[in-house]
Amino acid sequence: MKLLIITNESCDLADVLRSCPAETKTLSFDEAIRADICGYDAFCVFGDGGMTLDARLRLKLENEADRGKRIFLESIGSFRSIYSAGPVDTTRSRLIYLAPDSGEGIPGLRTGNLLDDEAGQLITPWFSVPGTTPLLVFKEQIIAHTHTDAAPEEILKNSRPGMFKIGDNILWALFNMRNFNKARFAPRGNWEKLVKYICRFLTGSEPRYMPEPVVRYGTDADLNDPAEWETARKTAVENGIRWLRGFLVDGGCGGIREGMRHNILPDGEQLRINTVRNDCCGEAAGAFYMYGHLTGDKYHIGIAENIRKFMHEVFVIRKDPFYGMMRWSYDAWNVCYPDDAARAVFPALLGALYMDDERFFADICSCLDFLVSVTCRDGLPHARYDIWNLDARKLEEIRESEHGLPSAHYTAYYLAALLLAYKKRGKTEYLETARKGLETIMSLYPETRREQSETQEMCRLIFPLAALYDATGEEMHKEFLYRVTHDLEKHRHPFGGYREWDTGYKASCSRESTGECSLLTENGDPVTDSLYSMNWLPIGFAYAYYATNDRYFRDLWKNVVTFYLRTQMRSSNPLINGAWCRAFDMDLEEAYGCPHDVGWAANCCESGWTVAEILMGMMLMDIFPEKDSSGQ
Repeated sequence: MKLLIITNESCDLADVLRSCPAETKTLSFDEAIRADICGYDAFCVFGDGGMTLDARLRLKLENEADRGKRIFLESIGSFRSIYSAGPVDTTRSRLIYLAPDSGEGIPGLRTGNLLDDEAGQLITPWFSVPGTTPLLVFKEQIIAHTHTDAAPEEILKNSRPGMFKIGDNILWALFNMRNFNKARFAPRGNWEKLVKYICRFLTGSEPRYMPEPVVRYGTDADLNDPAEWETARKTAVENGIRWLRGFLVDGGCGGIREGMRHNILPDGEQLRINTVRNDCCGEAAGAFYMYGHLTGDKYHIGIAENIRKFMHEVFVIRKDPFYGMMRWSYDAWNVCYPDDAARAVFPALLGALYMDDERFFADICSCLDFLVSVTCRDGLPHARYDIWNLDARKLEEIRESEHGLPSAHYTAYYLAALLLAYKKRGKTEYLETARKGLETIMSLYPETRREQSETQEMCRLIFPLAALYDATGEEMHKEFLYRVTHDLEKHRHPFGGYREWDTGYKASCSRESTGECSLLTENGDPVTDSLYSMNWLPIGFAYAYYATNDRYFRDLWKNVVTFYLRTQMRSSNPLINGAWCRAFDMDLEEAYGCPHDVGWAANCCESGWTVAEILMGMMLMDIFPEKDSSGQ
């Protein structure tokens, strides 16, 4: 068996093919044009973006196909009677497998299985040609996790061909799949089945090799051993801090970039998000400061101070009537999201309370005073404020209006920040505003205004409810905390994380496929969300333990930290090594989730929101002063 691979560059699939028990030769396209290829039994041709073959090589390959020899084409724009339009992005499309009515299918796959090629490139034939057998088709807006139950005819409707056979000897992929490993195609198991099928199609044999994943998850430590668990926690924090440093702007003097986009290109490059936002800045500064405080490392404390100085000098408005308003980002310059602004400052409030650092406390209070001034009578703000739509009269109308937005997604950390500031400063207005806001939300719970999911609302509420009980000591507030926690526990997966869940699918982004989208496609999906849900729990459970002195919350904190020890990414690529991404499938034990979100889908890694929040939660238990058995 002699296989000829024609390609201008090395790739994952070529490496796998070379491991098959066949005599394999690799030629560039220029070399193949000049070579005598008649002595080969099968051919694998890797094009690029719809490459058009040189006519001399095309004639040779079509002659070999006429002789019944097997040919696999990848991203070749024209062959036989089929020719295609130029490449388009596949980021928000998904491949669906279709088992053929007769003949060999792909072992281990069944009709409706989903395969995601991340931010791929697809060429589309100008017209369909009779006699082709579809194996994979691209379709947009598939609301499913790993499998769709749609009938074959429904799958084919309005789809675009991804891979098909012509007769028995031509297999043609219209998308780039050669670097399936580098580009982190998912679910990995489904792609390996497809790759093995291609190997058998060309050589009749199984490959002896599969590339090691470019990303591994977790630690090799025995997390059941207390000493190893502590070492793993320390290592995870160090790796996360190292990852954060890679996104600093001028050592923190220009803030920190948002992180990594979900888009992974066909060659494996993952795009960055270079935006500088207030929340990412404040949260990252909190992680750097905690790390420096615990280790005695003044370098990281200096980074935190650089970021905070930048944040208060650049983002905070110092003129009436918007004095204290914190701008959201470089892009949305005259916009304020109350909860994002609060997450920018609450880490420094933890510093003022528990790390003897009050340097920015007065600035923080001016930010909170502005937010209180745009809070409605029920203790809740609106989702966002735009300067172009505000003046002194409008601000007064907001203050006098009855109802804000009863959503933990938009208000929880604002209310928590007020409670932390009250604990430090004793300003009654902060306490009463937060009390009203959280009591309003809990009067509606669980029917709050959900954004991503019901799980998100529960995760978001743990920290502010713990802070409320810590501030008041009232039994009703303690009951709020335990009620939400017990409800959340119903959705814990055996792997240790909390499933996304949305009773009645009432969340704004639930089961959506355009704009911002939840990872949830159906209640019961084994997927976690570390951008909007679980990422809040390390801090939340740590603070709940501090507020209640109940070992129950310490155990929950340890469980969620263990989850993150098991899911932190390990890679030779410093842009992802030490980070956590948004989605993790607890059955597959890999990053995977519905890819439809416009900017923050499964593989995105946020400096704030995700990584810094998890790191602070991992360290926070070491920050709190010890309490005696009475809780004092």
